[in-house]
Amino acid sequence: MNKENMGFDDIIRTLGIDDTSETVGENNASNNTYKALVSCITSLPPKQFILLSSLIGILLIDSIDAKDQIILGKFINNVGQTILTAAAQEQINNKKDK
Repeated sequence: MNKENMGFDDIIRTLGIDDTSETVGENNASNNTYKALVSCITSLPPKQFILLSSLIGILLIDSIDAKDQIILGKFINNVGQTILTAAAQEQINNKKDK
């Protein structure tokens, strides 16, 4: 299935979110769901990627006051900076290994 043409129903099916059965390997299933979600998000075309991030931002600030919006924004920004720092360090280590 072409990921660019996936609808929300297809994404839900791919992620297995609608599966309500509880199994022993619940952690493994959660990890697989996480990896599938990250894969779907990172494979989006640039305009859809930006649109998704904007929609998530708008949904997160819908019912909170300005002070809480600032706190939430700084928290999310810090998470992003941590991810970028880790990725940059990994790139540097990979270049040293070559």
